[in-house]
Amino acid sequence: MTPCILLRSALIAAAASFLLTACSDPAPPPTQPPPAVEVTAVAMEAIASEFEFVARTRASEDTEIRARINGSIIERNFAEGQVVQEGDLLYRIDPRPYQAAQNVAKAELSQARAAVEVARRNLTRGEELAPNGYISDAEMDKLRGESEGALAKVEAAEAALEQATINLDFTEIRAPFTGTAGRSQLSIGDLVNPSAGALVTLVQLDPMLADFDVNEQALAENMKANQARITQGLEVLVYTPRLRLVTGDEYIHPGEIDYASNRVNPSTGTVTVTAKFSNPEAMLFPGQFVRIILQRGDAEMRLMIPQPSVLEDMQGRYVYIVDPADTVVRKNVTLGSRQGINWVVESGLEEGDRVIVNGIQKVRPGIKVVPSAVAAVPHQETAAQ
Repeated sequence: MTPCILLRSALIAAAASFLLTACSDPAPPPTQPPPAVEVTAVAMEAIASEFEFVARTRASEDTEIRARINGSIIERNFAEGQVVQEGDLLYRIDPRPYQAAQNVAKAELSQARAAVEVARRNLTRGEELAPNGYISDAEMDKLRGESEGALAKVEAAEAALEQATINLDFTEIRAPFTGTAGRSQLSIGDLVNPSAGALVTLVQLDPMLADFDVNEQALAENMKANQARITQGLEVLVYTPRLRLVTGDEYIHPGEIDYASNRVNPSTGTVTVTAKFSNPEAMLFPGQFVRIILQRGDAEMRLMIPQPSVLEDMQGRYVYIVDPADTVVRKNVTLGSRQGINWVVESGLEEGDRVIVNGIQKVRPGIKVVPSAVAAVPHQETAAQ
């Protein structure tokens, strides 16, 4: 064959091959496997409703010890920072001037009582002589006046002695309650008087109080709920406070609600509530910022789901679950309070539902997935770190 014929045959074969390829169907794309997701089963847990508040601690008793008389300090009977017992002697002021004043008051009282005896005897003689006309009415009036005046002087002398005794007692400054002494502001030999300021502060650390503010609406709703329980013959809900320190550790002793303020703060719309905590180890100090965890009632069995499983759009909050056929289903949910890394489920789910926790971004309702048990919730890992 000639070269031209060979070339023509090759072109014809190539064209036929191209036409056959163009007319055949395209190859189908490879099938994508169902996405893998991690799920957790909705379970019941024993929980109690809890509310968290920022609080500040304060001492149950906190006083400034001051002098009530003038004088010079001659004793100091405590160490700074020492725990002193109620009635312990803290300071002694020089008692000699006040002892002398008490002695003078005692002598004046004795003199006044002696004058009363003289006046009483004179009045008795006058009353014996008056019926016979041996003494005039004017003289009788004078005797009666002298007797009454003498009695008045006794009362004045008794009051002066009592005041002198009180002043003498004030030379000993004692602890009004058991507490921890602060820094002494004066030393032995210093002169003091009632206007000299505090000698030392005394703080009672056990029990310790913590003040926190509660929204007036929330307080009113809880009071209404308790009133409804009383009407139904049920026990009222008891609120138990716990305390969390700035380190994140929970304080070892639970507390109790001490009292609530009798008025609403008009600028914040809150009511100040005070909780009381036992503090035998002196772990708490006045002025600390802490958090109050207020538990309402006893623990109850409630449905719980992890926070990362919850999504939200215009229709509200929802989750994706995997049904028995491994198909993704959307479930709208109503949630209650947060409990750590979980939400309380009020409605929308049932116990045993498999909620998608990891891999949510890869799914949509109606698709098939490959579920597996969740290894760790992201918030758990973060908290552990």
